[in-house]
Amino acid sequence: MVGRPPEQSTLRQSHRLVEHYTPDGTLGRVLLASATGSLSGGAFLLAIFGLASFGFVWFLTGLLAAGVGVVAALLTVLTLWPVYLSLIGNVESPEEYGRADSPSTPAAKRVADTDPSEVLKRKYAAGELSDEEFERRLDRLLNADEATRRGSDGEDAASKRALREQN
Repeated sequence: MVGRPPEQSTLRQSHRLVEHYTPDGTLGRVLLASATGSLSGGAFLLAIFGLASFGFVWFLTGLLAAGVGVVAALLTVLTLWPVYLSLIGNVESPEEYGRADSPSTPAAKRVADTDPSEVLKRKYAAGELSDEEFERRLDRLLNADEATRRGSDGEDAASKRALREQN
């Protein structure tokens, strides 16, 4: 693709803004989420009361409270998301979530990302390689791996023979 990269979506920009102003630690995130969750709960109760009343002012108040409740509920979910991800093991800790310089996956998964055969499989699954190209590259990888193993085994056998001849 030639030219400037596409602009970020509004949702992604909003997410980065929330992450910028959210505390990094688990405790800070839980405390902020409890405050925004309480705000959303109260706003939804006010919305129900306002929308159920017959006065025009209460109806408008109910609509406004419903909007505030939805925004506060979304903020609660966004605040707790990294805590949830750390609990299920997708992120090391909430502090590591969203940092570009640190990997966001466990160590075993990071190793799999650097494995040449895994990279090759991912490219094939994405449609970047044809069947023939995939098979050719996979054979080359497997042959190179086998030759490396054979070479190290051969060196060990040769060094053992040399030691026996010296003795």
